[in-house]
Amino acid sequence: MVNLTLFREVFYQSKIPQLISSIDNLNIQYNPAFCEFIGYSVDELTTMTMEEISYPDDMVNDTFLFDEVLKRKREKYQLEKRYIHRSGEIKTGILTVSRIQLQLTGEEFLLGQVLDITEKKQMEDALKHREKKYRLLAEHSSDIIMLHNVDYTCLYLSPSVKTVLGFQPEELIGKNPREFIHPDDLIKLKQIPAHDSLEALKLISFRCRKKDGSYVWIESTIKALRDPITGEVKELVSVSRDIEQRMDTQDRLRKSEKLAVVGQMAAAVAHEIRNPLTPIKGFMQLLDAEKEINPVYLRIVFDELQRMEGIISEFLTMAKPHTEKLRLVYVDELVHQVIQLVERDAERAQKSLYVDVEQPNVSIMGDPNSLKQVLLNVIKNALESLSEMGQVHTTVKTDISGVIIKVSDNGCGISSNRLQKLGEPFYSTKEKGTGLGLITCYRIIEAHQGKISIDSEEGKGTTVTIWLPKKGENN
Repeated sequence: MVNLTLFREVFYQSKIPQLISSIDNLNIQYNPAFCEFIGYSVDELTTMTMEEISYPDDMVNDTFLFDEVLKRKREKYQLEKRYIHRSGEIKTGILTVSRIQLQLTGEEFLLGQVLDITEKKQMEDALKHREKKYRLLAEHSSDIIMLHNVDYTCLYLSPSVKTVLGFQPEELIGKNPREFIHPDDLIKLKQIPAHDSLEALKLISFRCRKKDGSYVWIESTIKALRDPITGEVKELVSVSRDIEQRMDTQDRLRKSEKLAVVGQMAAAVAHEIRNPLTPIKGFMQLLDAEKEINPVYLRIVFDELQRMEGIISEFLTMAKPHTEKLRLVYVDELVHQVIQLVERDAERAQKSLYVDVEQPNVSIMGDPNSLKQVLLNVIKNALESLSEMGQVHTTVKTDISGVIIKVSDNGCGISSNRLQKLGEPFYSTKEKGTGLGLITCYRIIEAHQGKISIDSEEGKGTTVTIWLPKKGENN
């Protein structure tokens, strides 16, 4: 009696949906958990058949196994079965049916227990749907989508690899992409951070070997996939695309731009050289016609030859490197040296030069001759823009990582339209200027890993700002 009472209490208080019936299945009892699972009350369930609350497709297998238990071919069975909730919702459970026998009377019953897995099935179905959707996207994408192990070996490749590289996806499973990278581009892969630091997408371009042995330019993005709990990198995903056409277009564009620059330079050189050649030719013809030496004619010829020599020298200066002799340079001393070179001419022209050094003995690594050429060019240009009693202020100060040299004048200034063209070959604000001096200045400063900028307002003056890294910065 105690066992029977205990069994009854366990049955009715259990949180697991349960039902118990006689062997003839005429008398069925349901516990409250089963009623909650199916949405019907006990009274409602007693008037309904099992077929009414079961999903039709699952009844065939359930009935077959139930009959085997009745015929004693098996003692129990278990299957996944769907039920129809009162609301119409499909509920899924693991149904276990067992034959039980009372020891005192020998009477037999059938016990059914249902483990509710509805939520689990819904999550699995949602996951399957997402996987199907993502797989559909991957399999129809023109990009190569790859899943890698942490050592970069391939776990999955989308079918587009056949179109891009000529390989079937299964041919590359277990292979490391490095086996197919052009040797000259492998150095780029070595620069990629370890997978532990691949938090954001990393973009790289390289040449990849196709199945026929030829190479094609590929652009890839790589991202690390981490375990949401431990944070450990589990896998890597990469997306790669064929950029051969883009690289070819860029190469042709670069060649076209180079040819255009060469053409412009050739035309400009011809124009600049032809200008002094014209008077030289004319006065040589006069000398030939007069059959005597005229000192005035000779002076003009020599002046024009010197002008040609200056143009050619500027070309050579612009072409050669400007950091051949790097050594310690004290910026304030360099500025004072340049000022000494031009102050006599400035005094004769009644123009003033001022120097303000915020912090003396600030050093950089550079070529003193090249840097002196830059400062001399900038300060001379400033003096030439001045009228009488004009002023040029040169200041030297520092920031966190570099030295700033500012050369300011209160001269005529430059209009915004002309300012935009500064730095182009043979464009100059001076009547006989070639514009090559400023180009040389830009090249020298860039070679020292510095920066140069020009600000000007017409009628008010111009400021040239030069920034150079301190000793030890970028050297």
